[in-house]
Amino acid sequence: MKREEKRERIADLQRQMSQAKVAILTRFSGLNVEKMTQLRRELSKAAVEYRVIKNTLFRLAVRGTDKEGLTSHIEGPLGVAWSQSDPVAPARVLAKYSKEWPELKVLMAASDGRIWGPAEIQAWVSLPSLEGLRAKVLGLIQAPATTLVRLMGTPATRVARVLQGRGQQSEAA
Repeated sequence: MKREEKRERIADLQRQMSQAKVAILTRFSGLNVEKMTQLRRELSKAAVEYRVIKNTLFRLAVRGTDKEGLTSHIEGPLGVAWSQSDPVAPARVLAKYSKEWPELKVLMAASDGRIWGPAEIQAWVSLPSLEGLRAKVLGLIQAPATTLVRLMGTPATRVARVLQGRGQQSEAA
């Protein structure tokens, strides 16, 4: 690779890293081509970019970004997954496949200038999705209104039942 081509690649990767919500380092040694292809497809469906990048190029690319803390963990063959939109999406997919394939290891993540370990990344996976959180909040907002409507309707229902019962008694008499 020529110097100019490397500079362009580093600049492009640096732009992507600065815009990414999260970057996750993985070790993939032992995965065959079929499994890697399956992993890449699944990550792509979740709008996650996954690349195997030379360590030196990646170190240069994260310099000056909030992912710079990853440089001390860059060692050996690594894959990097990142997302521009959903910070939990790469963690969900990678956690799913790391359970199925012991060869795939989730090492570290960087987000908002903070470094996250494997246990913390696993905790992200247990968080509900954004849509799930929105549904819960909407349910909490609607619950008081629903309860109020039901309580307001209860006295009127009781009065209607009393009047209906009184009407039936007068008809029977």
